[in-house]
Amino acid sequence: MVSFAAGLLNATVQAATVLLLAGLGELISERAGVLNLGVEGMMLVGALGGFVVTAVTGNYWLGFGVGIACGMALAAVHAFLCISLKSNQVISGVMLTLLGTGLTTFFGSGWVQESITGFPQMTFPIVGRYLVHLPLVGEAFFRSTATDYLALLAVPVVWFFLYRSNLGLEIIAVGEDPEMADTMGVPVFKFRYLAVIIGGGFAGAAGAHLSLAFSQLWVPGMTVGRGWIAVALVVFAQWRPSRMLVGAYLFGLLDALQLRSQSLSLALDPNAPLAGVLNPLVNTLMNPQIMSTYPYLTTIAVLSYAVIRTESVRLAVPSALLQSYNREMD
Repeated sequence: MVSFAAGLLNATVQAATVLLLAGLGELISERAGVLNLGVEGMMLVGALGGFVVTAVTGNYWLGFGVGIACGMALAAVHAFLCISLKSNQVISGVMLTLLGTGLTTFFGSGWVQESITGFPQMTFPIVGRYLVHLPLVGEAFFRSTATDYLALLAVPVVWFFLYRSNLGLEIIAVGEDPEMADTMGVPVFKFRYLAVIIGGGFAGAAGAHLSLAFSQLWVPGMTVGRGWIAVALVVFAQWRPSRMLVGAYLFGLLDALQLRSQSLSLALDPNAPLAGVLNPLVNTLMNPQIMSTYPYLTTIAVLSYAVIRTESVRLAVPSALLQSYNREMD
């Protein structure tokens, strides 16, 4: 059981990294008042771009950088449509998800059979070689890929950026009251562009982590809805980076449990009381196909809770989220 728990925790860390990176990027974008439903497509272009460059050059850091750049490029399209052309943010985001899915399926078809040597497992710098032997948590937190460590480091960095730097506070002001921010001299359009593109870079990094560290291969549609989960995570986290960390690990646990459940048997002894009733129920709940729906069912529950909660108590939703800003009308 201990080895199962250690393996489950290790898989949770790896699965959570994807959601954490994508979720932080979405949080920054929404803090500036721009909803980005194109995260899924940006993750896919980041995954394919990073994979192809790594396969060609053998340099996974270069591939990771290209993955980030691919996400930023697609996010720039979203920014142009929503900020400059004032298009509907929901429609633009969904369109970019479909565009990213279609482009990567077409251009990535020739790379499906390829394999790469991506990010290796490494011990945490300096203290890792001592702490990696800790029972249960040692391997999970102190022997991971560099991208796992970067995702954890990104949480306090994003928090400091948003709440302790002038630029971050001005981005929040733009998402809360763009008219007032503009009056105070904050360049609303420029900062919204910046936030959306930074968010796209995080989404690209999440996709690159998926293809270069998590699986080390390319499969069309390999994000399997993680981009949508990242959007729901922002609601779960109430637009706060620290809560994003908790949410990412919760959803990562559900994802990891699905992969590891086949080696776990929770069936009762056939002679135990109620075994005839409980065993079929446990077998159904632990079925891999059923378990694969848990993250998405949780996503629906989180979004439903947000809708209900919004009607009674105001969440920390940025006041100007989804609102285009037209300076000429003021």
